[in-house]
Amino acid sequence: MKKSLIALTVLGGVATIASAQSNVTLYGRADGGLGKAFGGKAQMTSSYKETSMLGLRGREDLGGGRVAIFNFEQEVDLKTGAGGSWNRAAYVGMGGGFGEFSMGRRTTPQSDTMGVFDLNGTANATSALKNLGLRADGSLGGNRANSQFMYTSPTMSGFQARASVVLKENKTAPAAGAADTRKTSYQLAASYKSGPLNLGIVVASKMAEGSADRTGFALGARYDFGSFIVSGLYTQDESRTTGKGFGLGVAVPLGALTVGAQVARVTSNPSATREGATAIELFANYKLSKRTLLYAGYGGLNKEGKAINGTTGSNTFGVGMVHRF
Repeated sequence: MKKSLIALTVLGGVATIASAQSNVTLYGRADGGLGKAFGGKAQMTSSYKETSMLGLRGREDLGGGRVAIFNFEQEVDLKTGAGGSWNRAAYVGMGGGFGEFSMGRRTTPQSDTMGVFDLNGTANATSALKNLGLRADGSLGGNRANSQFMYTSPTMSGFQARASVVLKENKTAPAAGAADTRKTSYQLAASYKSGPLNLGIVVASKMAEGSADRTGFALGARYDFGSFIVSGLYTQDESRTTGKGFGLGVAVPLGALTVGAQVARVTSNPSATREGATAIELFANYKLSKRTLLYAGYGGLNKEGKAINGTTGSNTFGVGMVHRF
């Protein structure tokens, strides 16, 4: 009993010292349910709508309005309990009145700026844009980047800017004897929010030398009319193989319930058999609380869409629950 009290006292002292020096927060999200993937069979799902994950973030007051920050985050599979490395976030940085600078693996400027234009939170399995390779938060090289140096400006009169760079030396080296086509790549993004209006733009440089690569960009607009929300996005992928396309969506809040529909279409693709690829999404989300919701989602693809997605199935659907902590 005495040993337990001593241990608790020591642990309490360490916790007090740690809290005085910095603020560390454990957070996470759990998404589990029942669903059917494209071409698959109905089974238990993990991360069907939102990725189940566990994270740590912290900040230390450095004085003078400056803070040191860090973030570690990893995915968790609810079906098996397996967790990966810190594959979602692993970075350190500094913030203040000048904005925020960070370095490491983290979300890109596109991810932090453009995700809002997918009205169902860029749902993992059903997002119409994502299922055609035109995802709002990551069509330009993915929604996360390794070895990234990123700056986020403070918000001024509704405007905010983000910029990042990934040096070519930090990208995967080519195989022995193969040509090195890596390029230092950049992303620039800007957003504007005023009341019910959201606007966003992002530009990404070529990631590699070659005829399949080009400057990529995305434009988005969203407006909340109160009784319903509309959103639109147009993107030119940095790879000509993916092509160009757009997405349109509408969401209707009905108290705790929100229902909506979205459609995406590829308008230009080097392969004639993939032009006109179309995806649809239907969704319903019911909030049980600020941190817990029930969801149902459906995603569909036409023939060209299946070719782009690389599946033989034309639809996916799922129901489940998301809890955040």
